[in-house]
Amino acid sequence: MAEPAKKKEKISADCLLACLYLVCLPFTVVTTPIGSLLKVMTYPIVILLAVRYLMGKNELVFNYIHLFYTLYILYSVGMLLVYNDTMAMTTTKDMILGLLMLLLITLRVYNAREKKWLETAWILVGIVCIFAAITSTEVVSESENRTVVRILGFEEDQNQFCAYLIMPVLISLKRIFEKRRFFALYVLIVLLAFYAILKTGSRGGLIGVCAGVTVYIFIGMKSLKARIAIALAAVLTVLIFISVVMPMLPEDVSARYSVEAVREDGGSGRFEIWSFLLNYSAQRPERLAFGSGVFSTYPIMHSAGFRNGVAHNAYIQVLSDEGLAGLCLFLVCIVLCLVRNIKKDALYACAMISLLVFSMSLSFYVFKPYLNIMIMCATSFAGTLPQDRLTAVRNGGTVYDD
Repeated sequence: MAEPAKKKEKISADCLLACLYLVCLPFTVVTTPIGSLLKVMTYPIVILLAVRYLMGKNELVFNYIHLFYTLYILYSVGMLLVYNDTMAMTTTKDMILGLLMLLLITLRVYNAREKKWLETAWILVGIVCIFAAITSTEVVSESENRTVVRILGFEEDQNQFCAYLIMPVLISLKRIFEKRRFFALYVLIVLLAFYAILKTGSRGGLIGVCAGVTVYIFIGMKSLKARIAIALAAVLTVLIFISVVMPMLPEDVSARYSVEAVREDGGSGRFEIWSFLLNYSAQRPERLAFGSGVFSTYPIMHSAGFRNGVAHNAYIQVLSDEGLAGLCLFLVCIVLCLVRNIKKDALYACAMISLLVFSMSLSFYVFKPYLNIMIMCATSFAGTLPQDRLTAVRNGGTVYDD
């Protein structure tokens, strides 16, 4: 007797709302009279998700990321007692909103089909970003031919733009490894994503995405033969990029990727900024322990003659603003994202590793790729909960198969 057809798992309203939020990521830079387009979309999504929880539609599932990220945000709110100018207030309010979104999306369990939908939302993010970069003909200036990327007419920072491509590239690689439908599309997404990154001239962006891809190949691939094959394919791809793609880029853009260029410009002046802020924080024990307030670096650096007001480094920014206490909470959140996913969802851990590289040149307070990747790391999927692992061990099986 033929077995009945397997019933498709349902896609919940929560999953659809989470997908909508993820897809809106590239529109962070698009401004409206009441804030960014992403923020405009965030408010109704938060309200709808909150209503569903209040109606008892979902069983709550907590993990350590929820706990420590909440503690970190509460600590940041407390820092307003130290420094509370307009930027600090706005940033802290946005951090609270980000926490609410993280909790409302990740406090429930998603089934395997919903997981695929969430990952497909990231693929759509990649397609939007690649289209914006590939079709752009605008450059920074006559003397600097780095591509200016605009989303709906609004300019995005090159480094931040590259971070949008972390998850689309990794998810595309996952589907390539699994030989999913639309195999050619995923190969094209990976290739065009790297071309888009090269066009921006972002060295941190290129290194960051490559770091995540490299770790994913050696963690995510179980077969030694597959690892060797992928490594050889990667070497071949790099050679093709060097010999074919790099010559297509403007000379000054391709020159940015040389070691000599990094050494000459001191990481675009970042080394000097880092040294100043580290020395400033170390001058007083209380400043080193608890910081000077969120984005207090603006008046500090301006008074010292810097034209910039941020550290261009997530760790030094947090250390300067929130001291060792805030930095420890910040680092615990990142470590938990890695530990929670390194076995059951290596892709998400590798995305966080990519962000660790980006963090050497960006600040993360309300950096949406950081928040959205943390959302993926904090999300619980059916079959990977502690009780599922216990059941699997008793039955002699595994719960990490996707």
